[in-house]
Amino acid sequence: MQLYFSELRKHREPYSFEETLDLEQQLKERFPDLVLGCSLIEFSGLVVTDHSAVTIDARIVCELTVPSTRSLAPVQLKLDFPVNEIYVEDDAKLDDYSDEEVVVVVEDDVIDLNRAVEDNIVLQVPMQVLTSDEVAKGTMPSGNGWQVRSEKDEQAEATKNIDPRLAKLQDLFKDNDSEQ
Repeated sequence: MQLYFSELRKHREPYSFEETLDLEQQLKERFPDLVLGCSLIEFSGLVVTDHSAVTIDARIVCELTVPSTRSLAPVQLKLDFPVNEIYVEDDAKLDDYSDEEVVVVVEDDVIDLNRAVEDNIVLQVPMQVLTSDEVAKGTMPSGNGWQVRSEKDEQAEATKNIDPRLAKLQDLFKDNDSEQ
């Protein structure tokens, strides 16, 4: 889906849209290690123009299949999130906006919304993605002579394995706690 900046500026009326996009192949090509699959994408919203910018307020709804960060098994993510982007023609206009706003400089008069949708979908993928089994069991990967351990396991073992030379000091602190 492409919009032309110059055409949008001619029309002062807000432009609403509702599209169903199939971007699975593009997502797999651009992000081969991150995207295993993607359903059809519901992309709807409103385009508002003023004299120097085009603002897009939209919503993206889809199901994305990504690998588990622990086992690489496929995990389905249901995504439903808002998108707010501002498009300007000139780099000089960037200073008119705050750092929190997403402002994109338009190249060759074309606003490529497919690319924007792809980027926003990938930005929604959490840093840690686990299958429901991995969450329920809390299992960590292991192999021949190695295993991944959680911080909780490390801390629990550290408290169990006290240096024998300091073991008697541990009893000293227990006595102080019971007196208070």
